[in-house]
Amino acid sequence: MEVRDPLRRSAANIWASLAVSVLVVGAAASAHGQSSPWSAKPPLAWSRASSAVADATTGEVVVTKHLPGPALWKVTKGDAQVFILGAATPLPHMLQWDTLRLENALNGADALYLEPRPSLSPMELMRLAVNRAPLELAGGQTLETVLPPREKERFTRMMVTIHGKAQTYDRLKPAIAGLFLIADFRKAAGLSEGKPGTTVMHLAEDAHVPVKSVGDFRLDPFVDTASRLSMADNIACFDAAMDDIDQEAVHGRVMAEAWAKGDLKTVGETYKASLLTSCLMRIPSVQKLLDRGTDQGVQTVQAALIKPGKSVAVVDLNFLLGPRGVLGRLEAAGATVTVPD
Repeated sequence: MEVRDPLRRSAANIWASLAVSVLVVGAAASAHGQSSPWSAKPPLAWSRASSAVADATTGEVVVTKHLPGPALWKVTKGDAQVFILGAATPLPHMLQWDTLRLENALNGADALYLEPRPSLSPMELMRLAVNRAPLELAGGQTLETVLPPREKERFTRMMVTIHGKAQTYDRLKPAIAGLFLIADFRKAAGLSEGKPGTTVMHLAEDAHVPVKSVGDFRLDPFVDTASRLSMADNIACFDAAMDDIDQEAVHGRVMAEAWAKGDLKTVGETYKASLLTSCLMRIPSVQKLLDRGTDQGVQTVQAALIKPGKSVAVVDLNFLLGPRGVLGRLEAAGATVTVPD
């Protein structure tokens, strides 16, 4: 029988949803007060995404704007090279994309580096399982009784959209309910928060390439802080979550199809900074979390470039591009960034 109370699914799911919101949906932009990490002019290597290739029949050079599949970069230093797939999340479960270039990159690679999955310590999980109070409304309140009229109307419409039941979220604080609603909307819309990482992992396993996680992602330090948001902040974050859902509902499929074709221009126009993330920036430790996401990406690639060989990494485009992104920092450190054919 399906468990309808979201808190009984797993306390960790709440913070996994938080992690997805912070790390994936435009977090880097919000961290630095920008509307988007994508610069006004084409982002790094987008101007290089046109590649000159020789036509085998005529010998003439043909310029193509889009190579097959999602955007892929090659970072080289000496005899070492790292192929980086720019990721965007969520993607449709059944999204078809050309994996040929990525398979070629994985062929003979020493390792595939994936972003870490969010996790809580066993002690924190036990504490939340025993005491849900930090995540629940107090004094017999329910979500619908604390939501202002506009937010209550949006919540009612969301229940229709996802075929949900209001009582599922009754006891949750508004900000926590917003996190669950994003996850539940994505499930109803057939969108996966795990892709493209899970697809790439299966490709690596087929190619017998070891899969490694980039550092760790412990959520314990700011669980208590997030649970102590004021009611005003809770309402603001709930509203921001609804705005993020509206953004994904309108642009999510278009963004995914553009990502699959390596069309970074369209991705940059539709993969927007998360308003929920902006709201959660009121949590001091979130800033450190965002900076850490970029730092881990840079450090992983730099470590792989120390010794000769080839490896592959998956890095979210919002961490990868922009003036303070992973690619820019790697170039500043002396690496060469190109777009492989």
